[in-house]
Amino acid sequence: MTIDLDAVRNRVEELLLSRGVFDIDAFGWLNENDVDPEFAGYAMWTLDPPYDHDVSSWQENTPPSRAPTKAEQRLMELGHDFFGLMKGTRHFIGHALLHQPAVRPLRVEPTDFDFNEFAALVALTAASDRLRDFIIVTKRQYKKTRDKLHVSSLGLEDALKKGFDAIDKARFDRNEAAHELATQPARVQRQLISADRRAFEEQRWPVRGSGEGPYEDFIAEQELLDAKELADVEARAKLLCDCYVTLVKMGELSFRIEHSWRQAK
Repeated sequence: MTIDLDAVRNRVEELLLSRGVFDIDAFGWLNENDVDPEFAGYAMWTLDPPYDHDVSSWQENTPPSRAPTKAEQRLMELGHDFFGLMKGTRHFIGHALLHQPAVRPLRVEPTDFDFNEFAALVALTAASDRLRDFIIVTKRQYKKTRDKLHVSSLGLEDALKKGFDAIDKARFDRNEAAHELATQPARVQRQLISADRRAFEEQRWPVRGSGEGPYEDFIAEQELLDAKELADVEARAKLLCDCYVTLVKMGELSFRIEHSWRQAK
């Protein structure tokens, strides 16, 4: 059977755009010539990065005019890794959204949504870690400049801190999945064992008979649990999208802070 991969990619892209999850490369410019003031940090990264490779020396086969510092190398590595991880995050978010409609309540086996959600959380928190390290290196590199510009850059740093606080929610979910329960079968077991424990403590199972009140109550309770579980899946999908959008802005702030401190050095 032939799979139309273009159709799959197009559907994934539609789902991502409907949630405002745009490609990281789309930020920084209003058009070919004009910088987007809301995401100017990305334009700064493109036009004036922490280290600019000496392309002319490569072409002329001559030694570069200077050697990059270790800090410049680290900033370039972290920045480019951030972009790569953001692309990976977006890929996994898109496929989680693609498979979300197929999720059913009280599913025993892990689904494609679960797999892609876990991968997206890992990539997302890794991208956040790269920005944290980027800011740490920036502060060390431009400590005197930072002290001099502390008041003027305070708003940017406060906004960045709020962003990291928001991402910590995704980090908590990632840690819970990595160190506690990562897959749906384990969560189902938790739910079933909780029911067993409750039945033992009450010394009875829910009454199951035709038309009897307790059984009808049991069915109604199960329907509420099913609805709650599907709402939880939507909340998990929304968290991924919201964190991605937050990280986009945090990247912009990080690159703008580094550039402004470097220019003032």
